Amino acid sequence: MTTQTTTATQPAKTSKLGRRTLKTQGRKKRKLKLAGDKEFAKTFFAAKSKRSTEKKAAFRKKKSRKK
Repeated sequence: MTTQTTTATQPAKTSKLGRRTLKTQGRKKRKLKLAGDKEFAKTFFAAKSKRSTEKKAAFRKKKSRKK
């Protein structure tokens, strides 16, 4: 029963926090994980670069069709 009470209180605690506070906490958590886990950082930035490249390619494709 103790596990049920702890899981029930955690969502209630986070729902009281504001959106900006939660985003700030998420950024801090991500920064710590990136600094500590080098393998995670490598895959994180590789995926970020891939998303950026795909967005640029899609934008160019869309613009070339308009002409």
